[in-house]
Amino acid sequence: MIKFLANVRNHLLIFGLLLTLSVLLLLGRFYVTQSVLGGDGVYYYAMIRSLVIDGDLDFQNEYEHFHQEASAFTGNPKIPKIPAANSITGKLPNRYPIGQPIALMPFFGLAHVVSLLLSAIGLPVAVDGYSIIYQLFTGLGSLLYGFLALIVIYLLGRRWFDSYSFDRFSYNSATAIAGTVGIGLATPVIYYMTMEPLMSHTTSMFFAALFVLVWYIARTKPSFSTAIGLGFLGGMIALTRYQDVLFLLIPSGDAIASVLNRSNSRSFGRRSAPQPLLLLGVVLITAALVISLQFYVNRILYGSFLTTGYSEIGEGLVNWNSPKLAETLFSLQGGLLLWSPIVIFSIAGLALFLRKQVLAGALLGLVLLSEWYLISAWSIPLGGDSFGSRKLLSCTVIFAIGLMQFLHMLEKQRSLYRALLSLIGILILVNGVLAGLYCFRVIGNPY
Repeated sequence: MIKFLANVRNHLLIFGLLLTLSVLLLLGRFYVTQSVLGGDGVYYYAMIRSLVIDGDLDFQNEYEHFHQEASAFTGNPKIPKIPAANSITGKLPNRYPIGQPIALMPFFGLAHVVSLLLSAIGLPVAVDGYSIIYQLFTGLGSLLYGFLALIVIYLLGRRWFDSYSFDRFSYNSATAIAGTVGIGLATPVIYYMTMEPLMSHTTSMFFAALFVLVWYIARTKPSFSTAIGLGFLGGMIALTRYQDVLFLLIPSGDAIASVLNRSNSRSFGRRSAPQPLLLLGVVLITAALVISLQFYVNRILYGSFLTTGYSEIGEGLVNWNSPKLAETLFSLQGGLLLWSPIVIFSIAGLALFLRKQVLAGALLGLVLLSEWYLISAWSIPLGGDSFGSRKLLSCTVIFAIGLMQFLHMLEKQRSLYRALLSLIGILILVNGVLAGLYCFRVIGNPY
């Protein structure tokens, strides 16, 4: 098994099998439920459809449609109750940010073009934005973001832990692929790629992973182009899930550290490069320009730049002074360490990573701790109906780096290395069983 994993040429086969499995699971979900929409995903989809088909942010017709449409699986309406219109603008609220709809609009738009072409040649295909084609194209687009996130995580692992060329056998190569597949299949990642693809988690994973990869490049080759790229990705992370604006702490801390210690050639900004604070300014200004789009949406929907759909319904950081930190980790309903015990090895690996790469490890750890605190302080830390700790899926790239570091530590102890690979395989199987039980509501909240 190790020899198979160590051959980089086999990694293409592994990713091919992973993509095939993911698509089959999503299609299976559609076959059983006749839809890929449910829960929060309905509201994201309503926003996409309104933007592309109607060209506005008026969700009246979308909400009415989904209120009348019952799930073929549960019998419940897609939207149980149409919310009241905002008293200032008269528009129906949508508490979710605009990043996920923006990311999925190209796939929805492609579905619209395909539907128009099929309709033009006489096939009975609806072009209203609700049909099977629209849902599948959009769901597969979200799945693709999750898959690309795993590809980016793998590339990060190769850069950080593999000192061999790409056509050599090495334990390091096995570490990169095992860490990627393990974190993808032994956590809720695979569930939200396939069973709830219209929620924002796969997209946030992708932007976060790409952000960390670009940051890694920017640390050794700082430039205005990488700063703009970091700023754009940081803005898109925040547009997708508000809490993930915390990822901007990474380049901010790196730039400050560089100013304090300009002799550190691994920090964000060297003597021969542009000033680190100038580059940081470019990052933050670019991010702010991207994030301003959400302020514009808030102004249209609620009449105020700073009002969000969450504040409209009373959700927020109500527990900021007494966060439910233990519940986030150990709750039977979705605690991170109980539902995804593979993360225990990730956290141990992050501690090792911190010892080897102090600044990078400290910055990644800072983001993880900040996300943990912020989520624990939220009015609903576990996100209501949730398979595992879905609110921390944005940190998948950080967990993967920790897991790879732990594997990397055991590379010279072959028996322990094999044992951990076997345990990862077992955890993948357990996660798959739990996901199946959760899908059919043997466990979790009943419908």
